[in-house]
Amino acid sequence: MLNFEWFDNFIPYFKFAQKNLNNNNLFFVGWIVRDVLLNLRVSDFQDVDITLAWDPKWVYEKLNQDAWSIFKTDKFGTITIVDKSKKCQYEITPFREEWIYSDVRHPDELTWTNSMLADSVRRDFTMNCLYYNYLEWEKWYSVSFSEEKVNPILENKEKFVKQLKSKWFFLVNEHTLIIQDNLLIQKIIKDGIIKKEEIVKLVGKFDYLHLIFDPQFWINDILNQKIRAVWVADNRINEDALRIIRWIRFVSVLNTHENINFDFETKTWLAMKKYYFLIRKVANERVIQEMKKVFKKWNAFGFVALMDELNILQYYFPALKNCKNNNQPTRYHPFDTYAHTILCLYHLQQINSNYLVRFAMLYHDVGKPDQYYWASIKKDEESQSELYKLEINHPVIWEEITKIDFKKLWFSKKEVEEISFYVRYHMYPGELMFMSEKKKIREIKKFISIYGVERLLNLCDITIWDRLGQYNPLQHSNIQWVFDLKEEINRIYKETWRITLKELNISWNDILKLWCVGPKIWEILAELLDFVIEDESRNEEHILLQKAEQLFKNK
Repeated sequence: MLNFEWFDNFIPYFKFAQKNLNNNNLFFVGWIVRDVLLNLRVSDFQDVDITLAWDPKWVYEKLNQDAWSIFKTDKFGTITIVDKSKKCQYEITPFREEWIYSDVRHPDELTWTNSMLADSVRRDFTMNCLYYNYLEWEKWYSVSFSEEKVNPILENKEKFVKQLKSKWFFLVNEHTLIIQDNLLIQKIIKDGIIKKEEIVKLVGKFDYLHLIFDPQFWINDILNQKIRAVWVADNRINEDALRIIRWIRFVSVLNTHENINFDFETKTWLAMKKYYFLIRKVANERVIQEMKKVFKKWNAFGFVALMDELNILQYYFPALKNCKNNNQPTRYHPFDTYAHTILCLYHLQQINSNYLVRFAMLYHDVGKPDQYYWASIKKDEESQSELYKLEINHPVIWEEITKIDFKKLWFSKKEVEEISFYVRYHMYPGELMFMSEKKKIREIKKFISIYGVERLLNLCDITIWDRLGQYNPLQHSNIQWVFDLKEEINRIYKETWRITLKELNISWNDILKLWCVGPKIWEILAELLDFVIEDESRNEEHILLQKAEQLFKNK
């Protein structure tokens, strides 16, 4: 059911905005109201969206220019102020109307308006059309309070909707009023100014009220657990194709929470499927920003599954799309490579929140279609055996595919390297288990020294769900060894001596004196590190110089 008890937490934030805008007729809008109603966020609001009437220039001139950090965007009239004490950012965008979206992303024309209704119509979907205002009466203002006009919070959804629809406004409790009737909203908000006397006529006088204006009836959508486009869904997507990605992000975020199961309203979903191809007109950077928000914290599995359903997976993760219908030996995998991959992602996201690890899981098997193709044309046993010695069978080809696709998506160089690293080494924990105990410990030390313990533990998490994600019908997937390996890695990291390349007691100049340049430097440094890891007493300059000379002669 809806939650109304936490709106009091808005009061200090609202009063801050009132003071700094020198305006009582402003509204919190969008996600902040939605999250409180759904009990998803009830305090510590770090980003607040504000809207109000009047021209942005007038709003900007009213601000205290010296007291706060202020940023302005002229094109869309957005003004940002920062409350440093609460570490909260307020983004202010006055009421506006928009027309013509020739680039399927931004309006060619916009104008400022004093109408909340006109502002709500240009928004993407109903959950972003909730407007909140905090209203106080002066002490001298005296109107009697009518107990008969106050209704308790109705726990029954049907009764709540019936009560709301009877008059299109509902006094939930003595401090919270919902107003949906558009004619009533126009009467209460005249030229952008809230008429207190109209509120008094409606419900009587209170010391304060939380006003919730819902011109697009999203509270009804909340109760029905639907995500619905404002007015005509086709128009909303043709105006801004990024909304396709934003909508599946929202449902992926909301449905991560317990007892919340939103679905798309039918016309909205059909419009997304109809105009899926328009997403190609949106810059990859904007799409990836939305993806990262989900992969960092929310239901990445659900997001990818909906991308596939909408036929847009091919645009952003073509190698993953190519894994569909790539059937694997049933004794190992009863599903195709794609199904195996997203099942692995589903489970991984429950134990690992690193968004780069999650993206890596998405691509950990994308080389299998090529590998299986080559296997299919090598019929005799000898040719099949030779195939396993080729690069085509090794995760290195998967690493290259990963780099190509993620570079095209404008991931940073550092992010691409991290994701492709996990793809390249995702089978490494399994390789450790086939080593002798002495060699395994040496390899773990070496890996930690070069790449860090966190990367190795992340690889173990990938391995856990890569193995369990096989859903092997003939064998039990024993993964206890991976958990044992993680414990051993942590023990080695905490209890044993560690060294990195930077801590080797030999300088670059010392190696350069050996006329070693280019890749050979790194080869020699890696071998020197391995040399010291085996015996820490070897980390002496004269010993390392002697070893370096020996290695150089052998190169």
